[in-house]
Amino acid sequence: MKIKRILAGILAVSTVFTATACSGGGDTSTTTSVPETTTETTIDDEIDNPVDIGNISIDAGEEVEPATLIYMGNYDLRTAGDIKPAYKYFQENYNCDIEVTIVNFLQILEKLTAAISSGESPDLVDYQDNVFPLMMSKNLYTPLEDVMDLSAPQWSGLEDYINKFKWNGHNYYYPWSYDVSPYFLIYNRGLFEELGIDDPKELYESGDWTWSTFKECCQKFVDSQEGRLGLYGAGQYSATSFIDSTGTPLLTIEDDGTLVCNLVNADVERATTFMQDLYKEGLAGFAETYMDVSEQPITDGLNAFQGMGGWIITNYAKRMVAAEKKGSSMDIFFVPFPRDPNADDYYYSMSTFGYLVPAGSKHVEQASVFINCCRLSVTDDALAETTKESIMKNKKYTDEMYEFMQQFKDVEKFSCIVDQPYGLDDNTATIIKNMLGAVLFNNVEDYLDMSWTQLREANSGAILQQVDYYNGLIKSGNSAS
Repeated sequence: MKIKRILAGILAVSTVFTATACSGGGDTSTTTSVPETTTETTIDDEIDNPVDIGNISIDAGEEVEPATLIYMGNYDLRTAGDIKPAYKYFQENYNCDIEVTIVNFLQILEKLTAAISSGESPDLVDYQDNVFPLMMSKNLYTPLEDVMDLSAPQWSGLEDYINKFKWNGHNYYYPWSYDVSPYFLIYNRGLFEELGIDDPKELYESGDWTWSTFKECCQKFVDSQEGRLGLYGAGQYSATSFIDSTGTPLLTIEDDGTLVCNLVNADVERATTFMQDLYKEGLAGFAETYMDVSEQPITDGLNAFQGMGGWIITNYAKRMVAAEKKGSSMDIFFVPFPRDPNADDYYYSMSTFGYLVPAGSKHVEQASVFINCCRLSVTDDALAETTKESIMKNKKYTDEMYEFMQQFKDVEKFSCIVDQPYGLDDNTATIIKNMLGAVLFNNVEDYLDMSWTQLREANSGAILQQVDYYNGLIKSGNSAS
């Protein structure tokens, strides 16, 4: 039942894909059911993670009328470790509050459309895979150019990235969080040391972390004991990371907003060949009965690496704390995906996270102030320090984990690839995810043992049709009906 494993993983990863924010929710990553909409209005984590914004002073915008904003999403942003300080500042200094309506990510489009149509629009929703261009083309959001100031210090150096997500000449999305390496390779560093395998973190820091050295680590791990495997994890995002490391994304966003599909590209072909070779050589695959989101293959020494979003690191950090309390030790760490040795630079798959203001929102100015508060929690020294304390209490990172992750938040220090292959529409996104899972893990029943060329030929028509559709909308200045 290989297809069930990958579909469960797609659901789990998508549930927490919203960059840093959802990871504050701990084990919600394994929830794949679709609950009814619920509204939550209480804060219950003040004992575990009290946040004092004290004498911090930031300029998040002009004074606004007091209001209670409605956030629609799949987690409580008021208690997420990396957002709570911004929320508290917004609450105490702008005399505003946020009410949270919990909606499973699979229902966001349906619930948001219904709320807007009924005149009950929320004021904040998350950015997620299908926002650009699918949801943006449906006129579901409010343009923010009139209330957001790109010349403000907190937005310095980000204009090009923000403009990547323009639709019909308008900026709807001002990401406050930027992850140069949103997906990591997690590994059992303690076990690697026991087996005499080079530490991937040290290889990365010395500039020697490449496809070749990654493959060598996998091979040594697999050879160390019968039954051990190399890479497992989220196939689609792991595959995207390998492809982007060539410097060529699957889907390029041009300066005029048009999309270019790179399915037929020598760099993409080379990356997919490398991934298929991993599988054929026994260096990529799942330990029996374990899904891509399971931490057991790493902690139990079954797999060398797990390719997964950075959200899962808090789960490992909590496991390390639990092990220490029991008198044992566990040393889990992580590195970015390796560098393509044939590329002219080290290219990273960048992701962004932030909030959009739905069409019909009654509190656009207040929502823009909250977005500014979130961005300032990264750029303002005092608020950033408070945010660090909140994250450390909430997510249980070690200092080494936190400092290593933080270096990948500064987009100006890295060569970043913006790749948007999952936003065309839900059907096309599923096609692409299954293609990429198949090319890396050969675990999609309809695509078993197919080469990348065969996968591409079988699916490129549907993908290119959607690209052409959106490019037609962009060139005509229209939106989808």
